[in-house]
Amino acid sequence: MASAMSLPPWPPAEILEPTRNKFVTVDARDYALRHGLVYRALPAEEGGMPPQDTTIHAPLTLLPTPFPRDLFEKAMDFAPLYNTLYARVATDKDFLSSVLQNSVVHVDDFQRRLYEIWTVAEEEGTTQSTQLALCRSDYLVHMAPQSTGKLRQVEFNTISASFGALCTLASQMHHFLFRKGAYDAMDPLISKANMPKNEALSVLVSGLADAHNCYVKQQREEHRMIKPAILFVVQPEERNTFDQRALEMELLEEHAIPVLRASLDELGTIASLHGVDRILAMQSPISFTPIEISVVYFRAGYSPTDYKSDDAWATRLLLERSHAIKCPSIAMQLAGAKKVQQVLAEPGVLEHYLGKEGDLLRSTFAKLWPMDDSPLGKEGMALLRESPQGFVLKPQREGGSNNIYKDDIIPALDAMEARDKERNAKQGGSGIKEREGYILMSLIRTPENRGSLFMRAGKQTPGSEHATETVSELGVFGTMLYKPGPSKKAPLDMLSSRTGGYLLRTKASESNEGGVAAGFSVIDSPLLF
Repeated sequence: MASAMSLPPWPPAEILEPTRNKFVTVDARDYALRHGLVYRALPAEEGGMPPQDTTIHAPLTLLPTPFPRDLFEKAMDFAPLYNTLYARVATDKDFLSSVLQNSVVHVDDFQRRLYEIWTVAEEEGTTQSTQLALCRSDYLVHMAPQSTGKLRQVEFNTISASFGALCTLASQMHHFLFRKGAYDAMDPLISKANMPKNEALSVLVSGLADAHNCYVKQQREEHRMIKPAILFVVQPEERNTFDQRALEMELLEEHAIPVLRASLDELGTIASLHGVDRILAMQSPISFTPIEISVVYFRAGYSPTDYKSDDAWATRLLLERSHAIKCPSIAMQLAGAKKVQQVLAEPGVLEHYLGKEGDLLRSTFAKLWPMDDSPLGKEGMALLRESPQGFVLKPQREGGSNNIYKDDIIPALDAMEARDKERNAKQGGSGIKEREGYILMSLIRTPENRGSLFMRAGKQTPGSEHATETVSELGVFGTMLYKPGPSKKAPLDMLSSRTGGYLLRTKASESNEGGVAAGFSVIDSPLLF
């Protein structure tokens, strides 16, 4: 087993030589621009729309980053088991209700609105039991005292698990630079055998195609208005458009499946349900004819800012009630809540869903505590007040830049308590405290003395930025097409499960957050050792 502490100095000194660094950076930049490894440029003014006719290359590393081979392979091996776990959780109505209805939905308005949509849809009854999820399980290397590195899960993303296309291209860029000789006469660790192929794009596209083909087989041809299409629900101000467009183009070119794109606000006027099965149709922006939707793929809807009005929430309910296969369903989105992650870590819960195999996933869990008055919650609070430097406080949010770290936690909790008192004095209360919308997680101690070279757009002088202390986070992609099973003994019918492909994100160590889109990390690829 390789130790994360046994690495040579990184990056190699040769790549820091100014002339070499300049020429390799130019090659990498031009590869990224040529192959669509790009973002839309930043808006001209804060709050404005990104210019639609201008792109910049995505933030990248100039060379791959060493990552322990045994931990990389373990993360890949665990992916099918994580697929099974979350599919079972998403189809377990009693479990989801018990976890959420007495905690976060009382203090987190966003989670409450999602929960209400789920409840309404369940009470009405579904016409489409099949569900799709494109997920990503994110890990850090944890350096426990007196041991080699351990794999620790940060979170399991069940909605808008992005960068599958761009991270595939980033890996291809590093392979291109290797073949061109950019890394010649450097550390022998840089070899083709140590640079794993990234299949994230094809895995995610195949998962979407699985769902579309399943839908087509379900429907009788005589009821079809036009050849069905997949709907991408997107943010109107999206800068990461080309990660999505790559999926769209691959679906059309490799699977002959068309894709339509629309925001929640746009769908409020062009989407409608038809017939007793509630077939979802939307008006074609080209032919102005109705197009039947087979799969609704959410690349928006994970943040409160995506719902700018009650009309947007009404549209989300319409989509959930429809006969289209949802990716994800509201149930799967709720299953990805941090509160669910925390409860899964409690004794016996994983084993309920996975039996003895639950121990394998438990080995990847960081320590997690609820922020309530249970014995476990009181334990977490006591540990936090004794040494806040070892913890992060997480809300029920996706997309980065939402967590509270270390010494900022206690003041944040004190402010929550003050708001609780003010609210209860004015209107009474449910007894649920605001802090119960969060979970507490022990910080993962990542390897030290790991450097990298960052390429960010907008630098006037060619060359990369030398970051001397960095942290790398590995995400492993998976897709699952599933529906509830026929009985309690067979609670899940997994129609297809795919895993493969990865996202490596690297950031400066002083940055607590990790999102690429949020501006903290750069896209990387692993160099296995």
